[in-house]
Amino acid sequence: MADTKIKVLVVDDEKIIRDFFARLLSLQGLEVIEAEDGYKAAELAKGNKFDLYFIDVRMPGMDGLETFRQIRQIHPEALVVMMTGYALDNILEQAQKEGASGSIRKPFAIGEIKGIVEKAAQKKNKKSSPYQGEGGRGEEAANTLVIDDDQAVLNFFGNFLKVKNQKYSLINNAKDALELIQREKFNLVFLDLVLKDADGLELYKKIKKILPQAEIVIITGYHDKAKEIEGKADISGLLYKPFEIEGIIKYIEKITRPFTPK
Repeated sequence: MADTKIKVLVVDDEKIIRDFFARLLSLQGLEVIEAEDGYKAAELAKGNKFDLYFIDVRMPGMDGLETFRQIRQIHPEALVVMMTGYALDNILEQAQKEGASGSIRKPFAIGEIKGIVEKAAQKKNKKSSPYQGEGGRGEEAANTLVIDDDQAVLNFFGNFLKVKNQKYSLINNAKDALELIQREKFNLVFLDLVLKDADGLELYKKIKKILPQAEIVIITGYHDKAKEIEGKADISGLLYKPFEIEGIIKYIEKITRPFTPK
């Protein structure tokens, strides 16, 4: 049987960047190998055939352009995406002229990475996206609601839930949230503890009455406020801002199954 698993090589001298890609992509079922410089990347390319390469443009020793050139010599058809934190980068421009498949800029947008991986999947003739969860094939995705008055938080969840192929709604106030859950069933709710127009705990109680089977996860940046709700509500969990990706995925995986409205 042909190997359909997408194999990715991430090349960056910054460990935090390599860790980010390793966590994000491996949690989606991709095989991720890391290289801290161009020399190691070239050696790995000699012994492995990767479906996709993410290469940092500016690295000590062998820069991204030379790394790209060496990998292309080994695998002429390689799908290579260059990474940079600079608005203008002559090394990036040269790599693109020489055939780099694309580029992304730091800080990264998760949705943009998803699109790149989907392109690699198509090239590998994989029929379904590697981002589908184990229960996603032919099944209705779980329905998630995120309630937070911070647009940056809503954008974060929106990008992330797209990557996970989840059905979702993003709401920035209590009134609209309550109106929506009267019309639509949700089995996972991420609820901000401190909203401009409502107390998060009171809103939690109202949501629980309407959706008694829903998993409700409180999200907050206030540790003291979070301690106040301990023992006052049977919440499903608590996430502190800034979020850890693994924490969100834990709750999504808990409810990712064919969803039958109650």
